Amino acid sequence: MNCIKCGSEIPDGRTLCANCSAPASSSAVGGGTAVDVEGVSAIQASSPYITAAMDKWSGAFTKLMLPSGLGAKAVIKKVLDEGAKVLSMGVYMGYRTAVVDAVPYDGSTYEGHTMKDESTGTLWAYETNFPDGFEAKQGEKFIVSLGHVFKCTDCRGQGRVRCSACDGKVRWQKQEGDKIVTYTCNCGDGRMECPTCTGYGSMLKVLRVVTKYSFEEKKEKEYSGRLPQEHLMGSSGNNVFRHVADFKTQVITEAIDGFEADEFTSLMSGVQTELKADASQKMVGQMVDPGVLHGLIDGYFQGLPNPVAANKRLKEEVLPVRMKCEVTDVPVKAVTYEYKGRDYSLYVYGNDGKVWPDGDKPSEFTWKLGVVLGLVAVVIIGIIIVSLSH
Repeated sequence: MNCIKCGSEIPDGRTLCANCSAPASSSAVGGGTAVDVEGVSAIQASSPYITAAMDKWSGAFTKLMLPSGLGAKAVIKKVLDEGAKVLSMGVYMGYRTAVVDAVPYDGSTYEGHTMKDESTGTLWAYETNFPDGFEAKQGEKFIVSLGHVFKCTDCRGQGRVRCSACDGKVRWQKQEGDKIVTYTCNCGDGRMECPTCTGYGSMLKVLRVVTKYSFEEKKEKEYSGRLPQEHLMGSSGNNVFRHVADFKTQVITEAIDGFEADEFTSLMSGVQTELKADASQKMVGQMVDPGVLHGLIDGYFQGLPNPVAANKRLKEEVLPVRMKCEVTDVPVKAVTYEYKGRDYSLYVYGNDGKVWPDGDKPSEFTWKLGVVLGLVAVVIIGIIIVSLSH
């Protein structure tokens, strides 16, 4: 076979001219053209998805010795579709923590939240407005009265303490230069309102509650190719299954207040069964092994916090709000290509066409490297000129 551009002879087994990189006369012509697809159609092998991904990857300025426009210059010899499924499941969790504190009490009826019984109470009985979606965010902040009133320890129930401005002196003198200046504090009697109880003399014991929400997700894959997991798991793809379920807030609250730990587990087991049934129905033909999804579901529910058994009542309480399960079909293409007489391999993956080189990649002097070397030379010359001028 001879090169269609320069006429040079091309040895058997080669498809590109070693001199000018043009294809042989008997080969398909053009960037990204399939030469040997081994069961993959020529349409797949010449996919614009692959050539565009290779062009973008090779055109990055940071890859100084990688020739730009590689998708157009190389001949794609083989493309294998390794189609991966990424399975993700997570529960949107609400966290409430409380610390014991005290607030000034004026002796009137407290109109805020009041805990009737500390032995059976829960932090989730107050101001529970679950946010929509799965975005991490801060929730409600509030106080709950525990009903215990006590004398302020700072002022011993008097409502007034020693004045911090005059230290109780009211009047004092200070020498300034040749003069002795007399100062009088506007407190009048050397005392001031207690800053702790704001003058009431009494304090009310409360719980100061803080809420936050976060989405805790676990991912698994159905894939046996060479693309590293860290690349695959963060890839974009096409969603082929999605199940979102809100837990019944009223039932969960009742479970915290009155159910036993095993009764709450039974409640979650019902949700788990419902999800697996939905997955089995909708994922027919979508996965080689639906058991992988079932295993993810079972594993996540096994680690789901039980609010009855795991919580530290009135200190740290966690509540599952809603659950999301998704299966994403991530495109993964194993590509073998030839450039200047040598074969290379890479993976193109994700809807956005990211590239992972599987082994060596082409390396040569490029315009990118030339620009960098030129800039370095200019800097060095500038330094030399400045040093000589001094």
